Amino acid sequence: MDAQKTRARLLGVRRIKMGYALHIERDEPISIEEWELAVLSIEGIKLDSEPTQAINPSTGQCISISGNPGDIAVLFESGGFLDFGKNSSWEKCIYFSQGKGTFNATEDIENSNNPVHRAAASLAKKLSAKIVVDEGEIYSW
Repeated sequence: MDAQKTRARLLGVRRIKMGYALHIERDEPISIEEWELAVLSIEGIKLDSEPTQAINPSTGQCISISGNPGDIAVLFESGGFLDFGKNSSWEKCIYFSQGKGTFNATEDIENSNNPVHRAAASLAKKLSAKIVVDEGEIYSW
């Protein structure tokens, strides 16, 4: 199994319920420079090339997966009233490799309130790219 598939399988375990990946891609590969400029221009996402750690639920072993330049963390916010009790966390969700971004589908990935949905749609628009499922289906967000 390649590193990107291993990383995708281990990360975001509490959010992933579906078994397929989506890609932000276009006919010509996206350069890392273009990708990073797009990320820096979108609120609620940031570059995060740090390694990611996850706990293997079967063994309890901590597994560390190296990050890549261009990987993205997405801001998740929840709860709160008038900013009291508001929780937020950055979670690495989109991985850049071989000229495209890849992220896992979740139960509510087609919901425009999903932070990963918003991030992917914004990136695709800025980069004149499409959101494509492994089998070639194109999402029109």
